[in-house]
Amino acid sequence: MFGVRLAGTLGAAIIVLTLPGRTAAAVPVPPAQEILQRMLTTIAALPEVVSADAELRLRIVKSPTAPPDCVFRGTVKVTGGHPTVRIGGHTFGLLCWAVDRFVIGRQFEGSEPLERFLARFTFEVLGEKLVGNGRYYLLQGKARDSGNDPSAMIGWIDFDRGLLVDGTVMYSWGRIDTAQSYTQMGRMWMPTYQILHAPRFDASMEIVYSNFQFDSR
Repeated sequence: MFGVRLAGTLGAAIIVLTLPGRTAAAVPVPPAQEILQRMLTTIAALPEVVSADAELRLRIVKSPTAPPDCVFRGTVKVTGGHPTVRIGGHTFGLLCWAVDRFVIGRQFEGSEPLERFLARFTFEVLGEKLVGNGRYYLLQGKARDSGNDPSAMIGWIDFDRGLLVDGTVMYSWGRIDTAQSYTQMGRMWMPTYQILHAPRFDASMEIVYSNFQFDSR
């Protein structure tokens, strides 16, 4: 959705919760495919998003609270389920121009349907936790094909809402960690904030979505 991939809680640094022994009254851990299907069902139930405003904030070798090196403002449009982004303006400078030209557009336009992307991996449940009364499960996916890039991923899924909260995707060149938050709009949850971090380059990108326009059909 909007080019967002599975990613988030630092894969290499995460403390994986091993599944504890269970009493007869404990809620059983659902299989990995059931957890993934809950997330896909949540996404499929969302109305078609025609467009949304997006602000992207790039930081390189900076803390998340430092002023960004580049700020990009634009619109994400979805046609036939395929997202594209048009940047209407960005911070002046060669770096910002290059990121706009060679990175942002390709990230959105190169995205594939999530269900097809996930089918390239086999998943298992590694852990669980309670957040309030919500059940969260930690899933790890490994590529079926050893030549696949990315080769692996790990992430926490809010099972009750069917939402990916955070995770990590492993590529041949390094990893991308992401975390996202959602805002309730009526009976649905829409992603309104995401942060991506590439440790190899010590670079992070915040994305804030707003002004959602839905298909009225």
